[in-house]
Amino acid sequence: MIALKPSIQKSVASNIGVVLTPGSDQEQLDSLQSVHEDLKIIPYKINQPMGKAIDSVGSVYILGGGLASFDFWQLEKVPAKIIKGFKPRGITKLKYAINGTVGEEVVVKGSYSEGKKGNRLVLSNPRGVGMDSIILSGLVQENFKLTMDPIVVGKFKYTLVEKDSLATIISSEPLPLDVRERKSLKILMINNFPTFETKYLKNYLAEKGHQVTIRTQLTTNRYKYEYFNTEQQPFYNFTTKQLEGYDLLFMDFESYVNLSKTDLSALHHNLKINGLGLFIQPSATYFALASGRSGFSFATDKTVKTSLPFFPKLSVDKFSYNFESAFGLEIIHEFDNQILTAYQRMVNGRFGTTVVQNTYQLLLNGHEEAYEQFWSDVVTVLAKRNFEPTEWSTSSGFVFMDEPFEFNIRTAIENPEVSNKEKLQIPLRQDVEMVNKWYGTTFPSTLGWQQLSLKNDSLSTYDYFVMDTTKWKSITARKTLEENQRHFDGTIESRAGSKIWVPINQFWFFFIFITGMGYLWLESKWSAK
Repeated sequence: MIALKPSIQKSVASNIGVVLTPGSDQEQLDSLQSVHEDLKIIPYKINQPMGKAIDSVGSVYILGGGLASFDFWQLEKVPAKIIKGFKPRGITKLKYAINGTVGEEVVVKGSYSEGKKGNRLVLSNPRGVGMDSIILSGLVQENFKLTMDPIVVGKFKYTLVEKDSLATIISSEPLPLDVRERKSLKILMINNFPTFETKYLKNYLAEKGHQVTIRTQLTTNRYKYEYFNTEQQPFYNFTTKQLEGYDLLFMDFESYVNLSKTDLSALHHNLKINGLGLFIQPSATYFALASGRSGFSFATDKTVKTSLPFFPKLSVDKFSYNFESAFGLEIIHEFDNQILTAYQRMVNGRFGTTVVQNTYQLLLNGHEEAYEQFWSDVVTVLAKRNFEPTEWSTSSGFVFMDEPFEFNIRTAIENPEVSNKEKLQIPLRQDVEMVNKWYGTTFPSTLGWQQLSLKNDSLSTYDYFVMDTTKWKSITARKTLEENQRHFDGTIESRAGSKIWVPINQFWFFFIFITGMGYLWLESKWSAK
């Protein structure tokens, strides 16, 4: 019975409990105790069961920043509600690309809550040399932006350091960065006539090191060619052979609509089979085409101004049309529930366009960063993919030691085997609908850069950085709070009167066992007499 742990049904208590999580406020606790005289206080420690304390109450309040998401199961059977009031202090939001490219600027953006006026945030390289810094203004909530230009390939740990006015270090948070070689794309631009949009776009692409070929029509069958970072090889016809060497094709609407059936067939073949990316530079007449030819469905819209998601206060021109939601439509840029730039997949390739126009005005008005961000997103999403037999991905964000790190892989390998740096195999769970997709969870036990590898494919690896749980506590607290507010957002309805299964106290079985053993021992003594 001790091993089997039998249970009996028991009525749930009617009293209320309060779970104290990190960041609990004493005033809130005192207020609850004044309302609920029999309030049961339940302390919470991450990844440790609260057990009988939870079973003894009918409902609970949660004070502080909340439970870790992997501990939500402990309150599955208890009505619970988190009390608002906790506000994390420090860097609560952070955005940057962990994968950088040599020579390309890495932008670190974030939000600081209740910073001390005069303190300085310093972005330092692995040697501790400051790359960029800002001085906090002491606002309740203020945004910041820091930049750096990686010059060496490798995996590094940059740091974001906060110093006071005397240069004393208050905090130091790691910023892992995987710097890779610049990838040069082969890009073709086809224009029916010269435009300012193409003029500035070609310069931007060339400055980024891409191999750019531009063909601009002058008159019937007469073209002007320009070449940047590439050999002079004129593009004459839309044939499979001519197109297969390119990664991305920019075409204005007039050139696209004038393609013959043969040229259009060759273009679609390269999109579907070779993975070519296509971006249509639209004009007003493009949006009137049938969706079968334009590739998208549009609806008329009176607004001719919008903003970009990464610069919400910056106004840009747009056509008086909006994308209509459709199956397979994937978003590149969206602002205020309006899709600005989108694409459709065509088997291996991608076909995209935008309702934004005159983006070159951003450059003329001094908004170079917004211009580059817009076109960088377009190029990155649409360009021909390097098809790998295995693709790794994760949504875990920062990875902490001894906490779950979830990842997934897409692979054609029938029974993939993933192992960590210590060569320990990680169990995988196959997706029910997509047989080539697998999910895994590991608990990293070593700090620093770590690697997952696929036993069936020695060239397929995934690098990630593991940090101590004392790092980025403000960001972790904000995310935990948001998860708790979503999960425990209802009203408390007591379980009083309902029945739950509770294990019988094992003391009784132990007592019976000792009594029985004692009788057998005494009985043998009596028999001997």
